[in-house]
Amino acid sequence: MRNFTKKQLWAALLTAATLLAMTGCAENNGDTDTTQYTEATIGVVDTTEEYSSETPYLYIKNEDGTIAISGYTGSDAVLEVPSTIDGFVVTAIGDHAFEANWDLEEVILPEGITYIGESAFMDCGSLRSVNIPSTVDTIRRAAFASCSVLDNVTVPSSVTVIMEEAFSGCASLKNLTIESTAVTYDEDWGLSTEMMPELVITCPDASAIAEWAKENGFETASLS
Repeated sequence: MRNFTKKQLWAALLTAATLLAMTGCAENNGDTDTTQYTEATIGVVDTTEEYSSETPYLYIKNEDGTIAISGYTGSDAVLEVPSTIDGFVVTAIGDHAFEANWDLEEVILPEGITYIGESAFMDCGSLRSVNIPSTVDTIRRAAFASCSVLDNVTVPSSVTVIMEEAFSGCASLKNLTIESTAVTYDEDWGLSTEMMPELVITCPDASAIAEWAKENGFETASLS
């Protein structure tokens, strides 16, 4: 266990404010909610323990016995994230886990990851390639923001939620493949025809994203 970093303290404060807002108007019947929420379950840190091991990964424990990677101390350019650490199954990339890591050029995520947290890869200015496993269902706010040389991303059909600014500042993005027919552009993902003039959105013809892309001036390609 180690002390909080500034980003963890900030996240913990946000969590406290969120929980206060959620419970402030509720009737107090004397019951105590002992649920331990983690960044893998609600997207913010609400835990006092961050673990390290002989690996270069830091992690927090989820209430179901799995873990979320919360930090990385290595310097690999090509990183294959393990599916287990210290015997625990990795199911999430936590908020800010790899933020501003300029060593990273390629990241390979394991099957079993279901969640990519807020700003997880934000400002990874050398990151050119990342795979998103077919088990992922949530990509949170600014997950890949300002990955300025990232040029090709495939979002599998398993993903049901992509939050705002997920690809903001990805000026080199040339192809974004959205495999789902249902996922919608509910928030501002940060896509811009001015910043990304070469961007082609590859998606199913009848998908919600295909309709959105055409309405907003993006070139589209049919996902066969």
